This record gives sequence, structure tokens and C-alpha cells, in this order.
Amino acid sequence: MKSLCCFLALFLVSVSALSSCKKGPAEKIGDKIDDATNSRPAEGVRDAVEDATGK
Repeated sequence: MKSLCCFLALFLVSVSALSSCKKGPAEKIGDKIDDATNSRPAEGVRDAVEDATGK
């Protein structure tokens, strides 16, 4: 029983680490579409940051 709990804890940690990886191609394309249609969440804030950083 104890080994099952350890395995479950290890599995949950590894799954959470995998979800924080870099964006894949589909997510990058989705971001570009959101940029083009101005439909990103917090669009005004993001535009202000982009203007301030020059990107």
C-alpha cells in the first residue's frame, strides 16, 4: 500500500512537471491567431507591455 502511494505521488509530480513544458507548435499558432484577431485575454494589458518593451 505504501509503495502504491509513493508511485501515485511520483506520477502526479511528473505529470505536473510535463505540463509546464514549452509551448508546442499548435499553441504557438493559436497565439498568433489570437494576436491577429485581438482576442487574447487581457488584450489591453498585453498590448501595453508589448509597447513598453518594444516587441
